[in-house]
Amino acid sequence: MTNPWFFPHDLPALFHAEPTSEDGRLACQLAERMQRHPSLRRERICIEVQNRVVILDGPVSSAELSAEARAVAWHTPGVHDVSNRLRQLPG
Repeated sequence: MTNPWFFPHDLPALFHAEPTSEDGRLACQLAERMQRHPSLRRERICIEVQNRVVILDGPVSSAELSAEARAVAWHTPGVHDVSNRLRQLPG
């Protein structure tokens, strides 16, 4: 009895290369923009998007960085609103 061998191009893709929803695309685009921003790239900002509303959460080093993250989110095409839940680290 012989078993068939499958080559990678014959198998269905298990993972999508791009997000499948508009909210997922917005979240990825915003994450890339924040990674390119010199002062935001080191911050641990959680980005969630629901119905084109960006939710920023997590600790940041300063109130100025919270404002910068909010501004970057607002300037992302397709964003309808921003909920800024970022909080400044004590210290």
